Amino acid sequence: MSQALLQAAALGALRSADLQLAPGRYVVLASETEPLAALISVLSGREPPSAGRVLVDGFVPSASPEVRRTIAALFADEGLPPARSVTESLGRALAARGQASARATGLLADAGLSHLAELAPASLDQRAVRSVALALALAHDKAALLALHEPLASLLDSAHVLRELDRHTARGAIVLATTSSSADALLLGGSWLSLELGRVRSDGGVTPRLGAGTFQRVLVETDDAGALALLLQASPVGLTALGADAPNRLEVRGPALDVTVHEVIALAREHGIAITRVAATVPPVDVLLAARAGFARGAYEAARAAAHDGVAAAPIAPASGGWR
Repeated sequence: MSQALLQAAALGALRSADLQLAPGRYVVLASETEPLAALISVLSGREPPSAGRVLVDGFVPSASPEVRRTIAALFADEGLPPARSVTESLGRALAARGQASARATGLLADAGLSHLAELAPASLDQRAVRSVALALALAHDKAALLALHEPLASLLDSAHVLRELDRHTARGAIVLATTSSSADALLLGGSWLSLELGRVRSDGGVTPRLGAGTFQRVLVETDDAGALALLLQASPVGLTALGADAPNRLEVRGPALDVTVHEVIALAREHGIAITRVAATVPPVDVLLAARAGFARGAYEAARAAAHDGVAAAPIAPASGGWR
């Protein structure tokens, strides 16, 4: 069983990553793309961390070509091997990975990218290059680890990408995706990790949640509101479903926005209940501002504690004008 370990790993905007990853699906969500891109770079072995360490199955991936061949990655900025055509470029990449170069044509067809096959790699824009690189990563059937930056932001059909990720997860790979889109994070599924102030951890430490608070409410429109309400009230994540202003609408309250929406959609799919709309209700401005300040303060304190290795530091007096 594969394992990935990051201990205080830093690179650029990524200030500290403490992750213990067993086989499964993980999604790292952040509002900034730089630390997400850096996380993929150090985890995949493209770059060594500037501090801390990264191990995949006990080896340093940046120092081990053998380990890197077991990792499928999609970076924020991608490039393809120089060649006369995308097909020939993909063939070279497959051969370097120990796979038959003749597979390139079928790989592009499966990903819906046949229209790029005869184009020169240098003529592609970055989105097309990342799309080809994603198709190559998803076709790595023996990868122990898939580390993918924004895998749903490509030319590939999202349903195809999600099916491939399900396939890799089912065979026991570690699948980690990073995204700055909460909508994409919901589709990607798996265990959610929040990257805040350049720090992310999965070793039991408390990480502030985006969208957490009692004011978080989701409005759901469905043709079977009664059945869905019963399912939601029996959910183990602590949801409350109330009737709204119409018989086909429910107001659902939960511990966090992402948890609530994920549970609503999962239960509806499992029981064949059609949902026509899911939308977060807007809290009063004063409540929203107070929650935002509280979350920012919590993230600051967690990051500060991590920087001091958990040792309590002397309190800092607020700047003039208070906390912002």
